[in-house]
Amino acid sequence: MREPEGAEHPYYTTGSIIGAALLRVAIIAVLLMVFNERYGSTSWWWTIALFSLWGIGAYPAWVQYRRFNESVEKITEGTLCGSCRHFNPTNQLCMILDEHVTSDLPPCEGEAWEPK
Repeated sequence: MREPEGAEHPYYTTGSIIGAALLRVAIIAVLLMVFNERYGSTSWWWTIALFSLWGIGAYPAWVQYRRFNESVEKITEGTLCGSCRHFNPTNQLCMILDEHVTSDLPPCEGEAWEPK
């Protein structure tokens, strides 16, 4: 799951990653309950249920979150905004201007920059 080219704001944030993971897990849980009612409870069924919850629900979110943290590290280490006390790394946001930080040019033009 890569960000689309030319995105003006971060495509993934912590909230979007967790929200998508919760949605996938909820859908899988409902499907598992329906299949459990239909086919009964067996040991192999619970093995399939656990692997599907991890493989389809949680693992993709974990991979996305790792990639998200790598992009935040690049912003933190390589931009003026990353060293500002108003930078919120959980959603790549300048808290003063309420704008997402995506490039080397700070949204405030460096006027509101304060060291951490």
